Amino acid sequence: MNYFVKIKHINKLKFMRLAIEIWRNNEILRTVSQEIRQDEIRKYSKIWEEMVKFVKNSSNWWVWLAAPQIWILKRLICVSLLKSYNDDNFKTIFMINPKIIEKWEKMVIDEEWCLSVPGEIWKVERPDEIKLFFLDLKWKENILFLKWISSRIVQHEIDHLDWILFVDKVVKKWDLHKDHIL
Repeated sequence: MNYFVKIKHINKLKFMRLAIEIWRNNEILRTVSQEIRQDEIRKYSKIWEEMVKFVKNSSNWWVWLAAPQIWILKRLICVSLLKSYNDDNFKTIFMINPKIIEKWEKMVIDEEWCLSVPGEIWKVERPDEIKLFFLDLKWKENILFLKWISSRIVQHEIDHLDWILFVDKVVKKWDLHKDHIL
């Protein structure tokens, strides 16, 4: 089953929708993504443009997206780096072949949700801070130190690249219908 988000998509004169993959029994979301090679960047240029537009679109409320969620098994993510859940002044970054190169010991449990797991909010434990390596669109190497929500967002999206969903890391499930923790 796919959840469709109305967005113009690839192919020069054709318009398509960005299909968000839903997690149950889904082979795409349960497959490890391949690294992008430098000679492939142009091939994926329209895709990254649409991913960035989607993430920057404040009306959809999603501030992150991984390529496997749109049927592309490549190591690409687009994330907004937030300082808080109410941050309106965030920076959106497209990352190629992101890798967490260091995780701090302090672990934090917080709520997570996902486009691919609609209607679910679950408590997940993750390192509060990470050191991240990624390539940008000019194939320049970047290192970022991220903490709190930005760290959580990036870890969540990198998990998608490694066939891991946040439901695999649940500490507690929040029941939206009964308004309490199960």
